[in-house]
Amino acid sequence: MKYRIRHSTTYTYTGQVFLEPHVVRLCPRTDPGQRLHKFDLEMSPPPAGMSLGIDAENNPFHLVWFNDLTSEFRLDSSFLVETLKANPFDSFLTCEDRLPLKLSDDEAAVLGPCLDRFRLIGPGDAELIKSLCREVEAQSNGNVFSTLQTLNTYLFEYIEKTSRRDEGLQSIATTLMSARGACRDTTLVFMAACRSWGIPSRFVSGCQEGDPEQPEGELHAWAEVYLPGFGWKGYDPTHGLAVADHHIAYAASAIPEQTLPVAGTFRGTGVAASMRHRVEMAIEP
Repeated sequence: MKYRIRHSTTYTYTGQVFLEPHVVRLCPRTDPGQRLHKFDLEMSPPPAGMSLGIDAENNPFHLVWFNDLTSEFRLDSSFLVETLKANPFDSFLTCEDRLPLKLSDDEAAVLGPCLDRFRLIGPGDAELIKSLCREVEAQSNGNVFSTLQTLNTYLFEYIEKTSRRDEGLQSIATTLMSARGACRDTTLVFMAACRSWGIPSRFVSGCQEGDPEQPEGELHAWAEVYLPGFGWKGYDPTHGLAVADHHIAYAASAIPEQTLPVAGTFRGTGVAASMRHRVEMAIEP
């Protein structure tokens, strides 16, 4: 499927500010699951300079820097992307189909950051994740795919989706005890459970088709897990889906904060900032 997407983000400041260099991750990656055909990025104020690079986890990014003061920073991206993977189960495991997942020594060395569960959990989270894993294991037949799908469905049914305008991730304990969270919060719980089973996991930022009758959408987050024989495979616990051809990924990282669509700071005494964004998606004939 081909999607034409427009993404607008506006930061408004209560006074004049100087924008420090910003990292922009709004350019979709090209991989076996999707192909970028066209991309355009405009900013106001125009940057003094801009460079395109690939980060440590193979995500494209733009580094932009500025010379002048401003009271508003607007980014408008538009692109045409084609999704290629209608069947997410088009391969087979090349390791034992049981948990904990058995990786080769080389895979474990390369994927170390994606196995580090302690980076994701805070005080009080560990016992809740253990309890969640036990409950999921009791409902699955013990193999890898059954466990992943059971976890995906469990979080979809248990956690009420909310829209949080405040930045950052809420704690795993808050999400599980309140049974409420934004897509990024549910994704964090999914990742922590996977890492407890020895399954490498990473955080993905992007957008998802949603309701075709509602062209205006929003940014979305989901997880990818590494499975020998498949490589990286997406799961969307907010919607209870295995990711196929209706998701468009911008960036993926073992560290959720490294997938922020826009990251940077500003200088301005006593100045506050607010942000709004808008995503429009249309299926290209």
